[in-house]
Amino acid sequence: MREVYVVSLTNTRKAEEALRQDDLVGRQSIFVRGAQSIGMKGENFIIIDGSEVALKKAAELLKGLAEKAKNKDEVLKKFDEIENQSASGLGSIFG
Repeated sequence: MREVYVVSLTNTRKAEEALRQDDLVGRQSIFVRGAQSIGMKGENFIIIDGSEVALKKAAELLKGLAEKAKNKDEVLKKFDEIENQSASGLGSIFG
């Protein structure tokens, strides 16, 4: 399961630290990306890929720091496209 949060530039570090310091959430895949880095407008996104229990805990940890992205599907699509391009690029280097 994946969830996407929008976080301001000023709260990004606090939000990321809150997630990574938690025993459960910190073991999930956590990605922090600037909106511009995935071809979007806005501030920063935090993408969490993990279990349902971990995502519920992450939501608690991020209260007051970030909010769920309304355009989750669009963000994930662009994020996946860039990640897949990066992975295929590495394949051609090492292949």
